[in-house]
Amino acid sequence: MMKHIVLLFLTLCFLNNVQAQQPSDKIVGSWFNEDKTNKIEIYKDGETYSCKIGWLAKLESNPNFHPKDKNNPNPELRNRNILGMDIITGLKYSGEKWVNGTIYTPKRGIYADCEVELLSNGRLKIIVSKSGFTKTQIWTRK
Repeated sequence: MMKHIVLLFLTLCFLNNVQAQQPSDKIVGSWFNEDKTNKIEIYKDGETYSCKIGWLAKLESNPNFHPKDKNNPNPELRNRNILGMDIITGLKYSGEKWVNGTIYTPKRGIYADCEVELLSNGRLKIIVSKSGFTKTQIWTRK
């Protein structure tokens, strides 16, 4: 009997912990970018959320393809691999969306502000802002 009570208590504690984390962690997982050329892995990093490139479509046809960050404004980083690179860092959950992030675009070597919103259809809306210019992308869960 005592064994069942302990098991029930542990189960309830686990479920309570999962529910407490759930709203802010809903973006964690694998996502395809808008044109499905990259798979992005979103993960929790302490109190913030980050995104890294987990797959590149170009690798399907050319497994020896290892693109480098050749457009990075820092010459010391131009030889690092794009695969596995963090492209979004510092996102904080505001209760409605994830804000105050920084996005890096290796294709152009540009850093910008970003925020993420989980839409009702389960897709992610990525809003990128720099110098008064705003661009929006929609990512889909893998």
